This record gives sequence, structure tokens and C-alpha cells, in this order.
Amino acid sequence: MIGKAYTFEVSQLMSPEMGTINQVYLSQVQESNDEYFINIDGKIFHFVKDTNLANSKIYLNNAQREFLQTTLQQKITGNMVLKSKFQPISLVRINIEPVNIGMRTADRKELIEIFKTTYVNFPFNIGQIFYFFTEELTFKANITEMLVSKESSAGFLDKKTRIFFTTTSQRLTMTGADEDSALLRSDFSFEEMGIGALSNEFNIMFRRAFVQRIFDTETIKKLGIPHVKGILLYGPPGTGKTLIARKIGTLLNAKPPQIVNGPEILNKYVGQSEENIRNLFKNAEKDYATFKEKSPLHIIIFDELDAIFKTRGSSAASSGIGDQIVNQLLSKMDGVEALDNILIIGMTNRPDLIDKALLRPGRFEIHIEIKLPDEKGRLEIFKIHTKSMKNSGYLADDVCLEELAKLSRNYTGAEICALVKSAASFALERKVRKAQSSSDKENEFTSARNDCKKQVLNSKISNLEISDQNAKLVAENDVIISMNDFISALDEIKPGYGYDESEFSLYTKVYYELPIFTHAFSQIQTYISKLRGTSAYTSSSFLLYGPPGSGKTNVAVKAALASKFPFVKMISPKNLVGLSENEKVNYIKEKFIDAYKSQESLIILDEIESLIDFVSIGPRFSNNILQAIKIFVKNEEKNKLFVIGTTSEKELLVECGIFDCFYGACEVGFVSKDDFSELCTMNSDFNSVKFTNPVSIKNLLSKCNTPPKAFN
Repeated sequence: MIGKAYTFEVSQLMSPEMGTINQVYLSQVQESNDEYFINIDGKIFHFVKDTNLANSKIYLNNAQREFLQTTLQQKITGNMVLKSKFQPISLVRINIEPVNIGMRTADRKELIEIFKTTYVNFPFNIGQIFYFFTEELTFKANITEMLVSKESSAGFLDKKTRIFFTTTSQRLTMTGADEDSALLRSDFSFEEMGIGALSNEFNIMFRRAFVQRIFDTETIKKLGIPHVKGILLYGPPGTGKTLIARKIGTLLNAKPPQIVNGPEILNKYVGQSEENIRNLFKNAEKDYATFKEKSPLHIIIFDELDAIFKTRGSSAASSGIGDQIVNQLLSKMDGVEALDNILIIGMTNRPDLIDKALLRPGRFEIHIEIKLPDEKGRLEIFKIHTKSMKNSGYLADDVCLEELAKLSRNYTGAEICALVKSAASFALERKVRKAQSSSDKENEFTSARNDCKKQVLNSKISNLEISDQNAKLVAENDVIISMNDFISALDEIKPGYGYDESEFSLYTKVYYELPIFTHAFSQIQTYISKLRGTSAYTSSSFLLYGPPGSGKTNVAVKAALASKFPFVKMISPKNLVGLSENEKVNYIKEKFIDAYKSQESLIILDEIESLIDFVSIGPRFSNNILQAIKIFVKNEEKNKLFVIGTTSEKELLVECGIFDCFYGACEVGFVSKDDFSELCTMNSDFNSVKFTNPVSIKNLLSKCNTPPKAFN
């Protein structure tokens, strides 16, 4: 709430004692300084009411007039603003210069204690100039940097505010702990900042990249260890890499980071892209020239790093601009005049595309994978995104976030955010339908009334009344988001690293518990159980072979879905239609790489002979695809992967060497006479089929006079 506006004439202070604290003096105002600050030309000040002062005047010292760019006897306007509108300052950096003549020494710890005692609950502005007094010294202070939780140019000091004093004066020597010695704030909360499931990654980053910067430069020189200059964050989209970039300035007691989106570096003019890279380092170079080893840390963050720092020589462009940008960054990070006061954080979904020279020690030497959140991490993310709902009373009592965290396996942070929004949309839609239902009943009455009215104007007025009533109904604060809304949202929002039920719906319609199927199914389940229960290996596989139409794919899908693995994908020949050989290899590779990102995953390789382009006439097959499949079936990564293969050409797979790559194999053969008798018992529709010789289940289904009922 903005209070009354006042017009004042600028006057100088009545006594020197009035200038010892950064506040302005007024006389005739109604508001109390317990509830209000005064806003003068967008700058916020603490004020003191003194009835002994002249009316319609505001008393400012020299520094305040300099900051407001005003002069004595000038008319200025001040608005009263509620203190509750402002957020506490989390970090403030103040540059001080001594007013006293001669060489001076000041202790940082003592300055911080005096400053906090004097100015707790006082407002400050970025760029503010004011005088700061101790018992012996007077300083002219300038706020050079300030961090407020809600991005703002003003805030108020509280007991938790981190204060850092710096100086550029040659006449002042500052003693005590270095202002950047505590790089990680001790009072931060990941939940308050909207960060969930990333605390371990932050801890690794700070331990490896920042811990040595806490110590004095002499200790680091004696140890002979250079500072880390680069961190690479990589992982699936939506896991929080960019979120880290937005929040890292709040976490660190360092200069606010420069955040650069990769494509912003590029420019159409020759040499301008390289200059854009050089410009990122100018402030760090200037500070290093002035302060040397005591220079504050400068953080540069590159989002979508792979967009501009691709492997040199990989681009078909004749200009070679991408190569030149890579060369420029290499020289800045680890060249002849490399700086020690920089840290570059790069983020990418595709680390394989980045030039390898950038990834070696001395450059981006720390590689941190931002993984899919586990159950604990998902619970943290749910708490963050439902916090406002809960505090506002919109979240129903039956909503169990722990249960939602269990049900949302392999959801990224971005997908959980989308899930919460989807759940809210169900509740809002329900509210709108309820409002429309109430409005329809009201319309019945108003329609009868409007028929009696003869003037068009009256009709328009009544329509406006109805519209207002409808808007009021929708605006009522009784929107409740229930557990059912979240369950509906889970069906609507599918994880990118999960499985889509519609993809397998064709294979789950009909399944009969015949021995040829149950035996294969139980064999696969046994191998999956062994994989889950062992730490000796992280991948396993099973091959189903048999004649075409024997039900191999159905058994594979049923076993895959029964495993309850969060990530299930099928690679079938229809996915590769129209792709070149290299594109097919890349498609298979990407599916397996995605699978490695999940803690547990399962991939079905359907019709392996078709995947490798086998043709019996010739014979012909693709050796590149064959080798890719062999490699990925045998490959082991950190997370557990199970591969189910199906084929109608067992002999071919034996000759090609794929058969031995699988841990186990089982035949899914024709339906025998005994199997057919059991089949007829399960479904009477098969009684219309004349059974002569063993035949595939697909053939039997096609011979039925009427489509058999689904049996699962």
C-alpha cells in the first residue's frame, strides 16, 4: 500500500549529529516510521519525525543529496510505502573510503558488527551513497552489490544479512577475514529458493570447486594446486541445470554471476562473436589487475553450452566461426594470460557434442551429472510446487505427497511442475463447471425477466449483471485440489524417461496362459529378479526365438510391464522405416543412452533380424546396426538395464554372434494339440477352428469365425 504523497523543500541538516545515521528528517507527516519507509524518486529511506523542524521541509546530508542528485531548496516529492512490501537483503557488498586524512586501518569483523547494530531494519538501495561512522573513523560508503530474494533494487537489512566490506582506497588497509572467504552462505534453504533434489550435486560442486578458495592465497601457493576454473553440468532436460544457474547467485557470497545463453554469443559480423567471448572476461581482468590474488571471484554461466562450443571441424560451415569461438574460450580459460579469479559453469544436455579440449583438466575439469530425481528428491520438488497451494488452503487433506513421489518414478523436476499445474487445472475446470451450472439456473430466471422488458438498453444492462454474477462465482476462493486431481494428472503427464502405455496397448489386448507362454514369461522374470538382486553386474538380457506369429512380442511386452521398471522402451522395425543406416544406428544409440539415465530400465529389441536389415536372398544385412546391437546388449553402465530380444531367425543370430550376447534364451513355439485343447477351455470361440497340425497363435486367431474375446 502506498501512503500519502508529500512535497518537501530540501534543506541541510540542523546539526552534525543528525548526519551520523543514514536517515532523513521530516516534520509534518501522518505516517509512523514503525510501519512506513519514504520513497523519494524510487529510492527508499528510513525517516525520523521531529516536530521541532520546519514544516514542508526534508533534511538531507551531502551524501544523500548526491545520491538523489538534488540540491538545497529544490522541491522533491516523497511517497510513504509500507515496510511489509520489501524483502530482507540476503547479501550486500559495500565499498568504503576513509574521509579522515592519512593512512588508516579497519577491521572487517568490527565494521560488520557496528553496521548491523546501527542499521538493522533500515532500507538500502543499489548504488546508494551514505556516510558510515565508527568511534574513530568516518567512511563514505557506496553499495555496489545487493541480493534480495525477490529481484528488487531495494530491501531492508536484517540480522541474517551477509555484509562484505571492500575498498579501492590506497589509504585504507582492511584486516580480518577476506570478504570472499565464505563462498557458501550458511543460512540458505534449498526449499525456500525453489530447488529440490539437487543438494548432493551442489555439495559436490562446492567441495571440488570452492573449498580451496576459502583458504588464503599463501596456503594454496604452498600446496601448489591451481584453482578449478570450469564445471560442466549435464543431464536430461528438465532436471534443473538452468535452475542452478538462476539460483547460484543467491547461494554464493561472490559477485553476481553473468548468465549467457549460448546462441547469444553469435554475431553476423566477422570477429564480433570472439569479441563477445572476450567481453565476458573484462570485469575479471580489471579486478585481477587491481587486486591480484585477492580479487573477488567472477562466475560466468553458459546455458546450452553445446550450441556454440561444438567439436572443432564438425561444422560444414565454411566460415569456421564455431572453431574460432572454441579457440577463444580455450585461450581465456587456460592460455598464457589465464585468470585465477574466474569460474565458468557450463550446462548441456549433450556433453558428447562439446569439443574435447574444453573438457580436460584446467578447463571444464569437473563433470557433474544432474540425474533424474529419486523418491526423496521428487518429494522435495512436490513440496516446493505445492507450498503456495497448501499455505493458501487450496490443497485437500487427502493429498499425500509421499504417495505421489512413489507414483512419479522417472519424472523430472520440470515434469513434476507440469503435473502440479495439470492437477490444478482439473480443480479449476471443476469450479468453472460448477459456476456455469449455477449460472444456467440464474439465466432461466433472467431470461423470463428479459422477455418482459421492451427496451434494448435494459436487456444489455441485465446481461452485464449476469456476466458479473458469473465472474463472481468463478472468483470465489473455494478451489480445492484433491488427490484424484493428481492421479488424473499422472495419467495426463507422462515422463519423457518412462513408458507410454499407448505404445504397448496393441500387445496387451489378448494373452493366454498356455505353457509355451508362461514358461518363457517366468524365465524372463527370473533373470530380471537376479539383476535386481545382484551387485555383480548391472545389465542382463534374454532372447525369445520362435516362428513368426508365435507370440514372442506379446510375451516380451507382458514381462516388461510386469517388471514395473520405470523406463520401458521398444525398438521395432517400424521405428526405423525411412531412416538411413547411420540414422538407424543413432536412433538405437539414443534409446540406450536414455535408458542409462534411469535407475532401472528395460528395452525390447523386437524382430532383431529386421532391425539389422536381414534379407535371405543374397543374403544381406547391415553390419553397422548389427555391431551397435551387440555392443549395447553387452554394455554395462552405472544403472541397471535389462534387454529383451525377439527373433524368428535363431540360426542367423547364432552365426552373427548376437545369440551368445544374451544371458538366456527360450523358444516360443507353435501351439500343440494339448495347448489347443487348453485354449478351447479358456475361450470357447476357438471351438470353431479345426486343428490339424501345430500352428502359431496368430494363425489360430485368424481362423476364428468370430474375434475371440480378450483374455488377460
